[in-house]
Amino acid sequence: MIGLSSNVGVMESLKNSAEEQQPSSPLNSWSQIQEPSRNHKQKLAGGFVLVHAGAGYHSESKAKEYKHVCKRACQRAVDRLKAGALAVEAVAAALVELEDSPFTNAGMGSNLNLSGEIECDASIMDGKTLHYGAVGALSGVKNPVLVANRLLIEAQKGKLSAGRIPPCFLVGRGAHDWAVSHGIPPCPSEKMATNGAGGEIGHRTQTDKEETHNRVNM
Repeated sequence: MIGLSSNVGVMESLKNSAEEQQPSSPLNSWSQIQEPSRNHKQKLAGGFVLVHAGAGYHSESKAKEYKHVCKRACQRAVDRLKAGALAVEAVAAALVELEDSPFTNAGMGSNLNLSGEIECDASIMDGKTLHYGAVGALSGVKNPVLVANRLLIEAQKGKLSAGRIPPCFLVGRGAHDWAVSHGIPPCPSEKMATNGAGGEIGHRTQTDKEETHNRVNM
């Protein structure tokens, strides 16, 4: 959902030429970032932050909201980079912004499974070290990317006691328990689900049952 190329201590630079090249889709947003030169001989080093609202169907009536959350995510990453954060830290911050929005299928307001619960996937990778962290089918955590990022951080510390390799990909209950044991607070699925998501899953479940019943009777 996010791509980032950057340098530490960067400054956002939105030039007219860059603005003309911005994606026209309301589901995408990007910000160009550039580091000012300390002297005339030093070449400018820059980069960009790019996010999108996820694959799949998106309601045209919510295009404005999609665009706003993407812009906020870009700005969050740029702000972190300006403050001296690493690129991977800026990526995590941008993804938290997307997960906190009820308009994206990530974190808060995600699609429900047939049991009426939210299960999320998230992953993050350090392009320099190639270490990564990922979670799958994770319930009860508001920001799954924070768990993935913590897995990445722990993996970068090296081996555990007795030469054990730290986990980099956890799923389900094991991912939830690991997150809580590492200081990431739990959040009940009912607090993460929106009313719209609950109504939609109920309608689809009933429709599926009716279709199955009709096929059996035929």
